[in-house]
Amino acid sequence: MNRNITIVGDSLAQWSEGFGLRNRLPSEFRVTDVSVAGYTTEDWLQNQNRLNEIPTDLWILELGTNDAMVYGTNGFEIRTLELINFLQSNQISSVLLTLIPRTNMTSIKETIRENNDTLRKIKAQKEKVDIVDIESIFESYQGEIPLYPISDPIHPNQIGYDLMGETYRKKILGI
Repeated sequence: MNRNITIVGDSLAQWSEGFGLRNRLPSEFRVTDVSVAGYTTEDWLQNQNRLNEIPTDLWILELGTNDAMVYGTNGFEIRTLELINFLQSNQISSVLLTLIPRTNMTSIKETIRENNDTLRKIKAQKEKVDIVDIESIFESYQGEIPLYPISDPIHPNQIGYDLMGETYRKKILGI
């Protein structure tokens, strides 16, 4: 039986080709990545009708960096709940919320931390919603090579993207 996964995200998902999940997961998983660089929760709310057309068992929401830059913490919880409610209104599906990495951009680190705390609160109050804690994975990383190139404090290098993909894979497979 096939399981359909749809990634709704921003440049982190788009530029990593959905964190390589098509190749990381067994063949019964069908991965669709509709991520758009620069998108916020508000952009996805404005374009939500295109999401209705995708049969999905599991939604991966990988959003928050652009929200932190554009809106700060203002309205993040309301927009995220609205998006989750929309995704679950037409299909019986689960949602994985991504606690995104805080990046190497000092000006948004605290905002991302607060928005990730908001996602933890949402998980506690919503059924069929779970968390993928990329934030902790990045914060506890001890490797010699940094996860971000010097030229880009927001988008991880391949090591960072591989860490993300492996974390999603383990969560989806229950490992």
